[in-house]
Amino acid sequence: MMYVDNGDIEVLDYSFTKNEVFLLAKFLRVNEESLPEGLENIYKTLLDSVYNTLSLEEVKQFFS
Repeated sequence: MMYVDNGDIEVLDYSFTKNEVFLLAKFLRVNEESLPEGLENIYKTLLDSVYNTLSLEEVKQFFS
């Protein structure tokens, strides 16, 4: 299998729904230990989105 580094070339144009962001963030948080190298930025972006959308109490509840 060959991977190509496209640098800054946009390869995906997709608008995630709030529900999709939350589900992906929760899934990645649960599976953080097995997160493939290279997905750190999307993981951080999803978590930031959750943290910026919910109150601290809601975040605690969401991830528990």
